[in-house]
Amino acid sequence: MRNNATFVDKEQINNLKKIDIWLRDIAEINEEVVLQVRELITLIENRGHYYESEAEVLNMIGEEYNHWKRKNR
Repeated sequence: MRNNATFVDKEQINNLKKIDIWLRDIAEINEEVVLQVRELITLIENRGHYYESEAEVLNMIGEEYNHWKRKNR
C-alpha cells in the first residue's frame, strides 16, 4: 500500500480546528482516544499534510462529529 501525502488547505485546517475543539470540550469518546486524535490533528496542522493511514482516523472521527452535529441541531 502506498502512503501518499495529501496537503491540507485552509478549509481543512478550519475543520480540523472545529473537530479539535469538539474533542476537547464535548465529545463523549474514550479520553485516551481523544488525546491521540488531538495529537494527530496538531501533527497534521504543523506538517501541513496527512497520510492515507491518518485519513482513515480523521474520517472516523469526522463521522462521529457529523453525527453529533445532526443529533444536536
